[in-house]
Amino acid sequence: MVVRETEAAARAAADRLLSRLDAGTGDQIRQRSLDHQSTGVRRQAELRESSSGDGYIEDNLWTGIGRARSGCGAAIVGDPDQVLRKLNAYRELGIEAFILSGYPHIDECDLFARYVLPHLNHGPLKL
Repeated sequence: MVVRETEAAARAAADRLLSRLDAGTGDQIRQRSLDHQSTGVRRQAELRESSSGDGYIEDNLWTGIGRARSGCGAAIVGDPDQVLRKLNAYRELGIEAFILSGYPHIDECDLFARYVLPHLNHGPLKL
C-alpha cells in the first residue's frame, strides 16, 4: 500500500521506494527466492514488463515493488479514495481477505489507518 493525500504524492512515494535500487541487485534478490519460478511470480513479471515502463498494470496497481523483493507483490498506489475504490472493487469480485503492508511498515500502516481504514467495513481491531 502506498496512500497519500494526492495520487501524485503517492506515485512519488512509490518511485522513492526504488530510487536507489540497482537492477542487478534486484535480480539477485528475486533469484534467491524459492518461489522465483512460480506461476504467480512469472505472470507478475510478464505484467510488469508489459506495463508502460512505470510498473502500473492497471489504474492504481503498481508492480514496481516486485523489482526489489521476492515473491508476488503489487501495491495499490493512490489517494485515499482511489485506494478505497480499488480495495472495494476486489471485494466485489469476492476477495474477502487481504495481506496489506507498506514500506517503511510503521509509517505506511499509520497512513493507511488514518486515510483508508475508517472507511472500510471490517472486523474489530484490538490492541
